[in-house]
Amino acid sequence: MIAELQDLKHVRTADVYQNRSLVGTLTRLSDGSIEFSYTDDYLASGEPGIASSLPVSASPYMSGSGSLPAFFSGLLPEGHRLTVLKDAAKTSLSDELTLLMIVGADTPGNVSIVPSGRQLSDPPVVARIDDPSKLDFVALSRTMDLHSIPGVQDKISATMLTTPLALGEASYLLKLDPRDHPYLVANEALHLNAARLLKLPVAASKLVYDRNQVEGLLVERFDRSRDPELRGSRRFALEDAMQVLNLPPASKYAVTAEEASLALATRCHAPVLALRNFYIQFLFAWLTGNGDLHGKNVSILANHSGGFVPAPIYDVPCTLLYGDDTLALSVSGKSKNLKRKHWVEFADSLGLNQRAANSANLLALKAAESVDLSVLPFEGSPLRGTQRELRHRRLEVVM
Repeated sequence: MIAELQDLKHVRTADVYQNRSLVGTLTRLSDGSIEFSYTDDYLASGEPGIASSLPVSASPYMSGSGSLPAFFSGLLPEGHRLTVLKDAAKTSLSDELTLLMIVGADTPGNVSIVPSGRQLSDPPVVARIDDPSKLDFVALSRTMDLHSIPGVQDKISATMLTTPLALGEASYLLKLDPRDHPYLVANEALHLNAARLLKLPVAASKLVYDRNQVEGLLVERFDRSRDPELRGSRRFALEDAMQVLNLPPASKYAVTAEEASLALATRCHAPVLALRNFYIQFLFAWLTGNGDLHGKNVSILANHSGGFVPAPIYDVPCTLLYGDDTLALSVSGKSKNLKRKHWVEFADSLGLNQRAANSANLLALKAAESVDLSVLPFEGSPLRGTQRELRHRRLEVVM
């Protein structure tokens, strides 16, 4: 298998599918740039583009040497998993087409990429998790898999371990604690539960334990749904803010909360409701000390009718416990020391009236105040300092 991965460096063309339909190709050109082109059949079909930044056009989309058009770059895994793929293929991180062909059969959303002429098929899951107590989570995390995993917490944990599993008819991600950030799994589980009080969709999750009592967080993939008629999973289009803005993943901290929210909401069938959703997400992040809500952790998801809505909330740990006291994206020009006036300005920039903003504030405060950080195995100054800072932030919002 390793030899096959290394051979992908020499493959010039990859086929691009939307669900099971061939829609285009990615091609390496002689100067090292990458070109995406729609097929003639797809151009004639009258169907819309496969991504916000890729409207249907007879002209190809070009990118720089080695890199992919931003939408496709956004399908790659991040952090530890991307490094594993790079080492296995004996290539560089800038060789994005090779890396994408390795994991492209199962990317976030409904677009797949495979070497040209190769049959599209779902890669096997790393393991089934009907009985977690029979598994060894650490051993599973070291297994190289062929899936591109969304939502890796790269800012707080560049080595976050995430592994695809199957449970019954659903697809899940298993998250494990990274070595340098203890109790991150329990931390995130606590905040996902609190987020449900926001009355917004939240990724389904639960804590599980393996045969060695290693804790893991099982998160259901919300871009997949079992469909008996398809004899497999139905895939739903999913785009994060960076993909919608047509920016590479490396810029995920460089945009503002306003830019991300407005770009995503414009694509939603109910933009006003979407803007309220994103306002609440950013406020909840601030009130719970989550500095990881960057441009790849806020997304839109296609529903069953094909219209876009804000994706369920995911990746919401308190990073303040690990010394991160900033928002990932600035709000009203600030990522630290936010006051009520900054949230008023943020709401105004999104077109939310004061009544809607006040209602959202109350929801976010109620959800944030439901979090009891003392149930986590932290103690001493990290815990006390975090609690003190969060009390201050919450008072600032209501003053």
